[in-house]
Amino acid sequence: MTRNVPVSLADPDVSVENEATWIELKDLAKANPHFTVVEIKAFYAIGLIDDICQSVDWLLKAQDAWPNKYLPAFALFASGVDLLGRCLTGNPTPDVNANLTVGFHYLAKPNPQPPGTNISKLDQETLVVVKTEFSEYTVAKLVALRHYTAHGQAATKNKLPIIDLGLLGVFPKLMGDAIEIYWNGLKQDAEYCRRMANAKFDPLRGREEPLKHILEYFSIPGNSAGSLFYKYDWRLFKGAFTV
Repeated sequence: MTRNVPVSLADPDVSVENEATWIELKDLAKANPHFTVVEIKAFYAIGLIDDICQSVDWLLKAQDAWPNKYLPAFALFASGVDLLGRCLTGNPTPDVNANLTVGFHYLAKPNPQPPGTNISKLDQETLVVVKTEFSEYTVAKLVALRHYTAHGQAATKNKLPIIDLGLLGVFPKLMGDAIEIYWNGLKQDAEYCRRMANAKFDPLRGREEPLKHILEYFSIPGNSAGSLFYKYDWRLFKGAFTV
C-alpha cells in the first residue's frame, strides 16, 4: 500500500512499546496520519536532540557563559548524545553508560551500518572525538566528564581532562554529520528501525513541540537532518580550566 508521506523509514511497521503514547503525541502535533508509530518516534527523537542543542546554544550566549555555564552546557549536550546512543543501540534499559559510549563513538566515527552495542575498552580510551589547542578528548574522557557534570567527582574514577573552550565548538558539525548518516540509515536499513522501536524513551505527555518542529522542518524542500545542527556556533574566546 502506497502511503502519502514525504519521508518513510525502511521498516515503518515495526512494533513500538507504549504505542498509545506515541499515537496521542501524533494527534496532538496534528501529524500526517499516514506516519507510523516508529516514524513518529524517530521524528521526535531527532527533534528532541535539536531541542537540547537549542538549550546549549542559549547557555553559551549568556554573558557569563565561560566558565559558569560551560559545564552545564556540556552536560545538556551529553544528554543529547545519550539519546542518540540509545536510539543507535536500541537499549531497552534505563542504563546510560552504553548509550553515552556508543553515542560519542558514533560522533567520531558515524557509519551507515548499525554500530556494535559494545565498544571495546581500548577504543573508548584511545579514540579521540575532539582535539583542541589544549587537550584531546577521547570517548572515555567525555563519558567521565558527563558523569562529573551530572554527579560530581565521586561519580568517576578517571582523571578528568583540562576543560577548554574548544570542546563544545566542534560538536555542532560532529552531531550534524552523525545525524545525517543516521537518518539515512533509518530510511535504508530495517535494523536501525528495530533499534529505534526498542529504545527505551517516551515523550513527555502534552509536549509535542519537538515533533511539530521537526515535521515542519522536514516539510521544507532541501532541508536535511544534518543541517539542523550546522546552524549552531558554539565557539567562544580562548581559555581553559581544570575540574
